[in-house]
Amino acid sequence: MRPHRLFAAAAILLALAHLVGRWYAQPLLPAAQALAWCAAAGAALTAPELPPRARYGLAVAAAALAIAAVPLHGEPTFGWTMAPPVEPGWIPVQAVRGVAGIGLAMAVSALPRRAPDRRRTAAAVVLVVLAGLLAAARDSAVLLPPYVLAPDPVDVLPSYLVLVVLAVVALVRSGSVPVTLGLGLAAVAALGVSPAAVAWGGESGPGLTFHSAAAYQVRMTGGGIWANLLGFVAAVLVLAGCRWTELTRTRAHGAARPGS
Repeated sequence: MRPHRLFAAAAILLALAHLVGRWYAQPLLPAAQALAWCAAAGAALTAPELPPRARYGLAVAAAALAIAAVPLHGEPTFGWTMAPPVEPGWIPVQAVRGVAGIGLAMAVSALPRRAPDRRRTAAAVVLVVLAGLLAAARDSAVLLPPYVLAPDPVDVLPSYLVLVVLAVVALVRSGSVPVTLGLGLAAVAALGVSPAAVAWGGESGPGLTFHSAAAYQVRMTGGGIWANLLGFVAAVLVLAGCRWTELTRTRAHGAARPGS
């Protein structure tokens, strides 16, 4: 089996382990999310049909997300949770997200150019309008049935705007639907969007909080398991989209398939 397939299989298994642990509030492997992003970085580095900028850019973005996902303290168990200990300055979240954004920008800049198209331009305008409406709803805490925008202690608007801009650039520049869709899903995940059915519940006491099983899913990182799931799906779409776009361009210029 090729190395990139081994890395991809490891990333999928680790992502599933993380999601299952989050769903049942009992981590199977505390570092599963960070390891999944490390495996994704390995898959990007070893994947064929990728231009160098896309290869290294995706690897840098995945590595940055792996650093951000390193567990600094124990995940709270189901039910009663205490406030986690404060560890200032060890991982500047915004700086790590900035590095991930730079990596994604490198990958998008590596996409082959296509001639301007009115349909792509119209789709980009619609995407910008929808992104603006979603950001406004997030800022004003407006409910969007059947979804709710969960609160996040970290300001996520800069990351959201960067991802939206990259999605628009990918669409207008090369018309890559998978890359655009993946970046769009990543932007939604950055806002912390969760089904409204699991966004309610929770009673507070002095220094101690009790959450229902439903409310637990959205307490830690905005959208909780749903944000994690969207992030993993987005990574698959972006990597597959970059590979497919480059492979299509290569075949259009008459190059032979690898191994043929």
